[in-house]
Amino acid sequence: MLTSIKIENLFDIFDYDIEFKKEGITILTGPNGYGKTTILKIVEAFVSQNSHFFIRLLFTRIVLTFDENHKITIEKKSNNEVLLGVDDSIPSRWNNKFRRSNKSFEKVLRATPFRQIDDDIWIDKRNDEIFSTDSLLQKIESELPNLAIELQTDKIPKLSKSKIPSVYFIREQRLLRPVSNDRIRMMRQRSIFESDVGKEVSAFSRTIEEYARELRENIKETLATSSQVNQELDSSFPRRLFEQQQGISEQEFIERFDKVKEIQKALNEYGLSEVEEDSHPTFRDVNAKALYVYIDDTEKKLAVFSNLLNKLKTFTEILNERRFTFKRIDISKEHGFKFSTHKGKSLALADLSSGEQQEVVILYELLFKVKPGTLVLIDEPELSLHVVWQKQFLDDLFKIIELQKINIVIATHSPQIINNHWDLTIDLEELRDAAISK
Repeated sequence: MLTSIKIENLFDIFDYDIEFKKEGITILTGPNGYGKTTILKIVEAFVSQNSHFFIRLLFTRIVLTFDENHKITIEKKSNNEVLLGVDDSIPSRWNNKFRRSNKSFEKVLRATPFRQIDDDIWIDKRNDEIFSTDSLLQKIESELPNLAIELQTDKIPKLSKSKIPSVYFIREQRLLRPVSNDRIRMMRQRSIFESDVGKEVSAFSRTIEEYARELRENIKETLATSSQVNQELDSSFPRRLFEQQQGISEQEFIERFDKVKEIQKALNEYGLSEVEEDSHPTFRDVNAKALYVYIDDTEKKLAVFSNLLNKLKTFTEILNERRFTFKRIDISKEHGFKFSTHKGKSLALADLSSGEQQEVVILYELLFKVKPGTLVLIDEPELSLHVVWQKQFLDDLFKIIELQKINIVIATHSPQIINNHWDLTIDLEELRDAAISK
């Protein structure tokens, strides 16, 4: 895991030496222009191998320190070259070069709204804004960093996976997301058979709608796995029943069966099962072996849902109990998740306010898209959120950290986000003042 980052001469002004908090949440604060978001981007750019970012960035030296004191050093040598050093090894040189052939650009930019109209002129079809090739690359780097990486010819040398953390960046712009090339092609093919023939297919979609579809597929896959496990266990049940030697005590059976009933109840609440909760079978010593096989099989069948249920529980409880006063979220096999008013009237996902969508998107990403052990970077979580929601944000994060086993770095201007957790903050203005006074 990344434990600290040292940056020299950022923007030709700032020297920072930042140690990430052991509590799992580090909050970067400071005035505009001090580089809060840039620090997040530095970490993300290194992990994603975005050499173009470091070539463009104004700095002298960056040192990233990981567990067991592994160090990665990035040093600016010129406007077109950077050195990358791993521990005590000989530094590697990498340059910033983009594939500029029309074919390469056409292939990579197909999923964007940018189209070439002359040799060095591009247009954004959303608003007819004109770009040169260089200015377009700068815009892509800032708005669509993954595409910038695709356009690179030279990338950061491959490093040992044990020395690189998994990083997930929740950016300031999170309510819209790029649509994949495959999905664009599918939408274009579909339009041939519909009335909107020739209509331009948007390269962006509402994130909340994409995530509802993702959760629907997640539920579908989990149910398919459950069906497979059920079939395997049921097919071998008679043999295992006759071969079973170990029995189960009445107390152990009751304790384990009560937990089974809780899980079955949760599955019913989320619409993932229509099976009614079992009532306690009458325990008899003569049936102890059969009851052992029965309870063991039932637990194995329900274990398929364990990870998904824990996430759904946290996701819906935060939104229904602490966020939405007059609306509620429900989980659905058909829709992934859906919303309704407190009177039961269905709402389209697009009907949610920007603040409500922000909350849903951040929570979904933290719970369903981030893997254990990941370093999560969150830029300005306070966007569009009510003050009360901001004050609850970190308390909810601690619950998610415990569930997901992740670490988080936040860049924020909001004292309400910090609330009573000032011990987790690193004030960049104070670091700047301390560096000047030395």
